[in-house]
Amino acid sequence: MTRLLFFCLVLMSSMLSTIRVSYALMDTAKITVLVVDESGNPVEGAEVGVGFGENSQRKERPVDGFTKSDGRFSASETCNSFVGFRVKKSGYYMSSGQYIFDYEKKGFFRWEPWNPEITVVLRKIENPVPMYARDTRESPIEIPVLGKDIGFDLIAFDWVKPYGRGSHSDFMFNMKVMDNGGNDFEYQLSVKFTNKFDGIQAYEETSTNMSMLLLPKNAPLSGYKKELGVFLKGVKRGAGYSWKNNRNYIVRVRSEVENGKLKKAMYGKILSDISLAHPSKKGGFPTIQFKYYLNPDYTRNLEFDPKRNLFLNLPDREQVRIK
Repeated sequence: MTRLLFFCLVLMSSMLSTIRVSYALMDTAKITVLVVDESGNPVEGAEVGVGFGENSQRKERPVDGFTKSDGRFSASETCNSFVGFRVKKSGYYMSSGQYIFDYEKKGFFRWEPWNPEITVVLRKIENPVPMYARDTRESPIEIPVLGKDIGFDLIAFDWVKPYGRGSHSDFMFNMKVMDNGGNDFEYQLSVKFTNKFDGIQAYEETSTNMSMLLLPKNAPLSGYKKELGVFLKGVKRGAGYSWKNNRNYIVRVRSEVENGKLKKAMYGKILSDISLAHPSKKGGFPTIQFKYYLNPDYTRNLEFDPKRNLFLNLPDREQVRIK
């Protein structure tokens, strides 16, 4: 082999290596989306949109189509390891999710595993009802006084008298604050319930293929706790309450008793975790933030109709979606 030929081969190898590095994030990927209903039966004719990621700005190469009789739809394109998808069909809540290929598991110019099958569940729309639904993360609730149980009315969206115009203590909040400035602080919030059968229970959503209807369609009859603790601590006081985006709650309030048993109650849900934040103004108290839905018809139905929010004329930032 002459020196010139050797030099050319080395140069070509270097160029190919450079091209390979430049386009390493854009190898071909293929996935199959299997769409089933809540009973596990395949759903035919569901519209599937798959987006293959192009760059860090989340630009995607779209591939769209419909599921066949076996509930499957396959799509292939070059991508940077990220694939997003959404599935919808009339009469069902839309579902969406993502799949990320492992950088360490790549074949020759293609992502591995090749053609993974991802199961997506479509949940049937049954009986959406009007609810009092509001995102208080966009209008934080500031507790009026520290170290005292104070009732909060979810329908009036206000504290009970004498701190507000509310008349029912759906939640009883009690806030304690230790604040020495900087990172040396600790906020403690207890959420309590006064009526015999009122309470709260956590519900964690672990699926990465999310339905627009995240929680159960009907609230459970049991499993409610009378108190919940929420904490926020500064660095000097160590780790505080572990806030989780996938932790949600189902609540029961305004319960009525007959012959010692539950007669009826209102049920609702809180999307994402309850959180605390620093005072919104100087000299104020920490704020309480959560997104809630309350069904006032005394059934356990948790399906919300976003077109019939009982809070009228809410600003856009406080509006909520189905979930």
